[in-house]
Amino acid sequence: SQKTIDGYRIIFAVLSEIIGDDTPVRAVSRAGCEQVRDLLRRLPPNASKRFKGIPLGKAADRADALGLPKLSPGTVNSYLNNLAALFKYAEANWHCDRSPAEGLQVADKRRAKDKRHSFDREQLAAIFSAPLYTGCQDDRTGYAKRGPNVLRRGRFWVPLLSLYTGMRLNECCQLLTGDVRNLDGVWCIIITEDGDTGDVEDQKRVKTAAGERYVPVHPELMKLGFLAYVSTQQKAGTLRLFHDLPKGKTGYSSDPFSKWFSRFLVSVGAKTDKTSFHSFRHTFRDAMREADLSPEYVNALGGWAGSKTSDNYGSGLKPQTLATAIAKLNHPGIDLSHLYTGLTN
Repeated sequence: SQKTIDGYRIIFAVLSEIIGDDTPVRAVSRAGCEQVRDLLRRLPPNASKRFKGIPLGKAADRADALGLPKLSPGTVNSYLNNLAALFKYAEANWHCDRSPAEGLQVADKRRAKDKRHSFDREQLAAIFSAPLYTGCQDDRTGYAKRGPNVLRRGRFWVPLLSLYTGMRLNECCQLLTGDVRNLDGVWCIIITEDGDTGDVEDQKRVKTAAGERYVPVHPELMKLGFLAYVSTQQKAGTLRLFHDLPKGKTGYSSDPFSKWFSRFLVSVGAKTDKTSFHSFRHTFRDAMREADLSPEYVNALGGWAGSKTSDNYGSGLKPQTLATAIAKLNHPGIDLSHLYTGLTN
């Protein structure tokens, strides 16, 4: 995908700046790769855009002088993984004797639970009482302005889907109309990754192998008319369920949506340093804890990999079993009854 290509371009640009374009692969040293890592750790996000036309080393110096925030450890490690992949390929094809780029990852001192927070009750109330859900001018530039319209399209449904299914942003945005199906009498959302279809930009992707799963449609989504929306899109013959969501330069609809949602959180007063769209997924997991669901249910619904060998045996939980479990989840303090349509199918 374009997003993957861009990730490689960035690490290659840093590598080229550190060691020079004409350095033979076999001459690239461990020390050179460590210099690449150290420069990455000093760069701010979007360094090439912030400081156009200057070497990345000088961009890092300017960022230091301005006190700009640095790339997160996760982002640095993502680039370093791409660097390791390059030299792993070189090693496998005898271009070098041993990869100098293994084990360069930096430590992330933040505790996992501190990286992103769940939305609290007040934040959720602010999100779902915004004009987008109570009446706005339109769901494009006028989403934050009071008006007569509640437009049930991508921007309306995607936050609700993540709140009541735990789906990741890209999993929501890439849904096809055929991904909502009746399995053994239970309406489910099928979350899969495409095979090699030949059309790279339109391929669906999941974060991990465990991410391929099905999630029953929560009763609240049915009351809100989600199945009716799906039916309308299926009858219209549209491929993408949220075809109104534009794609970014990377080919993902989730990229521009993520940027818009950050602005949306600011507009409703629900933005903090620890909250983003991914906070819905944390909120969903909190709701599963409150419902006292077992780890097996949590992993099946959320697409997390189990840690026990026994998790790899059997064919998984049945649709009706998961439907009973997900129906136990609720978010106290959120009243969406003004959005009920009476159209559950």
